Amino acid sequence: MTEANRHEIERLYREAVTVADQARGWFDGPGVRWRAGLSPDNQALVATESLGATSRLMASMSWLLDPAHAIDGASPRPFGGDSGGAVPGLFAGTPGEAILTASRHIAARIAALSQESA
Repeated sequence: MTEANRHEIERLYREAVTVADQARGWFDGPGVRWRAGLSPDNQALVATESLGATSRLMASMSWLLDPAHAIDGASPRPFGGDSGGAVPGLFAGTPGEAILTASRHIAARIAALSQESA
């Protein structure tokens, strides 16, 4: 693991924590009221996407906190997180859209870093 990679890991961790806080704030706050006005199918989609973002961010933070990253010459374990597909259009124009996009982007960047470091 190079020094540049360690700095990237620190940046990604800070970003993941920030996005996780935003997700909690929106999906458990104003997003609840927004979701209540949707059809049952769309409510289920929102719940599934919220859970997906949370899982993606937790997997990201777990990988980023792996102590192997601090050992010179060590190869970190492969990142098993999924960056997900496209953000459903239902979220367009909501804070949820930015949160879901950011969680996918973080996971994709970690996957690339994991491959680069292998």
